[in-house]
Amino acid sequence: MLKAVEFFRKRPGMPDDEFYDYWLANHSRVVMGLQGLVRYTQNHPLPETRAGAEPLYDGVVEVWFENAEAMKLNMASSYWPEVVADEMKFIDRSSLALLLVDEHTILDGEWPRSGVKSIKTATRKPGMDVASFQRHWKDVHGPLVAAIPGVRRHVQNHVKAGAYRSGAAIFCDGYGATWFDSLADARASGPTPEHKAVDADEPAFKDNAATIRMMVTEHVIKA
Repeated sequence: MLKAVEFFRKRPGMPDDEFYDYWLANHSRVVMGLQGLVRYTQNHPLPETRAGAEPLYDGVVEVWFENAEAMKLNMASSYWPEVVADEMKFIDRSSLALLLVDEHTILDGEWPRSGVKSIKTATRKPGMDVASFQRHWKDVHGPLVAAIPGVRRHVQNHVKAGAYRSGAAIFCDGYGATWFDSLADARASGPTPEHKAVDADEPAFKDNAATIRMMVTEHVIKA
């Protein structure tokens, strides 16, 4: 299975409510027309976490295809221009940042659909090779995150090896997804010793200045 992820901004001047309503109610039907689609989720940032500085991205979409060939066939199909044309109604396509990733489930627990999901990008620190970065992130850092009080589920998404071999520009080396029962639970985890241990470990493998953080509501369109 292949997982493709896109970070993006809304079309300039479009009100937030129109953007999220169109994405969820209209564009989801267009995406569901793709062939070989196995799973599809939209991640909408929580309004209460968007106050203040303009966010770098307004949303994150995650899609799983049967395999890489299924994704390529869709992009070469006569239906693909319809997908792109619909994106242009609500997305600033120049902002699209695509990642092809391998999932690593660190903690696989249950969480309520009313819960929240934290998305946090990871960029390796200067001079660190990809293998060492991914090994530390998964084997050392992952269990630390899973031990934070209130964490229900934690999944790491590592950029696939082929992206590095291709020489293509990569805006980050992956992202972690962490689920909580509520925003209050997520915030309450911050002062705990377990969360402080996570923060203390990050400089060992990450460039923290490049980190993007989002608290989102996850909408599972196709499970």
